[in-house]
Amino acid sequence: MGIFNLHGRVAVVTGGTAGLGRGMAIALARQGADLAILARRPDKLTETAREIGSLGGRCLPVVCDISDEASVQNAVETVVNHYKKVDILVNNAGNGGPSIPTVDMPQEIFDKVVNLDLCSLFRVMKAFGKVMVEAGYGRIINIASAMGMVGNLGVPLAGYQAAKGGVINLTRAAAAEWATQGVTVNNICPGMFPSESNGADLMEESQTFIKRMTPMQRAGTPTDLNTVGDMDAAVVFLASEESRYITGITLPCDGGWTCV
Repeated sequence: MGIFNLHGRVAVVTGGTAGLGRGMAIALARQGADLAILARRPDKLTETAREIGSLGGRCLPVVCDISDEASVQNAVETVVNHYKKVDILVNNAGNGGPSIPTVDMPQEIFDKVVNLDLCSLFRVMKAFGKVMVEAGYGRIINIASAMGMVGNLGVPLAGYQAAKGGVINLTRAAAAEWATQGVTVNNICPGMFPSESNGADLMEESQTFIKRMTPMQRAGTPTDLNTVGDMDAAVVFLASEESRYITGITLPCDGGWTCV
């Protein structure tokens, strides 16, 4: 049996129908994991589940609003009833929010971004983490951002950066708490990647910023059914048994953005 083999594992990916979430779900399926993808849009869930199923594994689409506790709990019950366990959680769903200078940002917008990108991530981590702690095994991968590790000379995103910085330390807190219970908790911090929210026009407009901030001089390569992307190795490694002695880390996947 080769390393990074995920056959027999059940992986949950939030925000699993588009962008990085879809790509990471594909990467895990390629290694043999059975998937449950969580998102709000039933049509996109069905479409993405069909695509991932074409790789040979199982994929359960689950409608879930991570900002709603009852919806999250229903998703947990749906996945556990279907697969009887959860081994891996990729806690990815979120949104960057609008770019507004800090001195002009309305409190309600700041709160909305933090509630989605930090509080909702906590809600999902707590609910699935309970299942893992009870089972004595789990791999939780929280998706933060390079923006949570650094300041920003590009567009002002104080709410998003505050939330993602919170995700990084929330991960450390959970990692320490669950370290003797078979559950590891780690972060991946992506740099700039094309996605549903980072559309082609925005990526084109951001080329100068990307080249200035990224030593590799390019954005990340996304994953699709025909492409191995720049996030694949990071998520597969942290989901695997080979990472069993690693917990609480923050792994940038950013072309060097956070090293300068």
